[in-house]
This record gives sequence, C-alpha cells and structure tokens, in this order.
Amino acid sequence: MKERWLYGIDLSQIQSLEEFNRMLMEYIRKHNTTIHSVTGQTPLQRYLGTNERIRKPRSREWLEECFHNRIIRRVNRDATVHFGGDVYDAPMQFIGQKIEVRFLPGDIQNAYILYGGEHYPLRLTDRVANGQTRREKPVQIDYGKEASGNVH
Repeated sequence: MKERWLYGIDLSQIQSLEEFNRMLMEYIRKHNTTIHSVTGQTPLQRYLGTNERIRKPRSREWLEECFHNRIIRRVNRDATVHFGGDVYDAPMQFIGQKIEVRFLPGDIQNAYILYGGEHYPLRLTDRVANGQTRREKPVQIDYGKEASGNVH
C-alpha cells in the first residue's frame, strides 16, 4: 500500500484528515474489487472462497483468554504471589508451587491462576489479615532417627 498508493499521492493537496481517510477507503475498495492477474479473482472473492477454512474460536471466553498475558511465579509460604508491583493472595493449595498467572493487559486486578482448566482468582493482599491466617505446618523430619525409630 505504501509503494502503490501513499508514494503516488500528493500530500500537499490534501486539506484534512477526513479527505485523506476518504481517499484511502476509495483505494482499498478499488483494490479489493479489481481482478488480480495471477489469481483471476478479486481479493474479496478469494477471501470469501476460503471462508470454510477459517478457524472459528471455540467460545468467546476462549478467544478472550488467548489475549491474556501469562507470567510464571512461585507461590510464597504465606500464600502470596508478587507481580506488577503488588502482592496477591493465592489459594493455599498452591503454596510452594510454580503457577501461571493470567491477566488482560491493564487489568491486573482481575488476574487469576489457570490450573487444570479451572480459574482460581487472585486478590490484593490484606497484609494484616494475611499475617493472622493460620496455615498447616509442614511435617517435621527428625534426621537423628532411623526408619526403625532407633536414635544414633
């Protein structure tokens, strides 16, 4: 388009953006309805002829998820995740695991974890409430005992 149209017009003769846009639309309409010498079809006919080969999205939700940003983070021992300059609460079952956080650009507040096809929402951490949350303590291993229970 740049070589065929833009380089061929005299920009000093254009008085407004509306006039420029009108000229561009006329060029595009003419291009799309003119028969191409190699294909013997107009670009519009060629496009419409391939309509059955165009893949359709599974669902609107699936299509929207295709545009989400994805970042990998490890969930801390206090069930929090750090990204975007903030701290978010994650479900406790993900403590210590690497997770994939998904969100739309500019909409970090609606971020979520996608795991096993399920969405697990993240929310901004209330640091006071998080510090008072009781969590299961990990099993302590006494390395001084043998498997039989005898101490060295």
